[in-house]
Amino acid sequence: MIKKIHKIPDKVFFNAVFLIVILWNLKYFFLPLQVPFTMIAKDFIWQNQFYSAVEAIKNESSKIEGFQDEGQISFVSDIAQNSVFDLTDTIKSFYIAQYAIVPSILKNDLERKYAIADFEKKISVPDGFSVERKVNNNIFILKRNNK
Repeated sequence: MIKKIHKIPDKVFFNAVFLIVILWNLKYFFLPLQVPFTMIAKDFIWQNQFYSAVEAIKNESSKIEGFQDEGQISFVSDIAQNSVFDLTDTIKSFYIAQYAIVPSILKNDLERKYAIADFEKKISVPDGFSVERKVNNNIFILKRNNK
């Protein structure tokens, strides 16, 4: 018994594949129209946090007389450094502060007259220092009491 196989014409097959491809990519059709609106609505939280922290440190440090004359500024943070993975937050806050006080140099110690403190959890001013300026909720500029 011989069965005839019905042959689909090439034109119908091509049109079906073309329709599937068009329908599959139709979701990208309106993408160029969405781009301007997504740029307006997109929240640049990380960039805003970086630049707002830098600008806040610059503004508050410029209000302190003699702060810019100091060549070196101390840095203190309560961000835990228990593992390699925790180090990135400490380094990020250190470099934000360093970028804000250029040309002064930020030192990771408490030997200088002024210190920039970044407290993520609990505000604990080191012994011998007092808060000179509050930059924001986490960052403070400290001044040594005896110098």
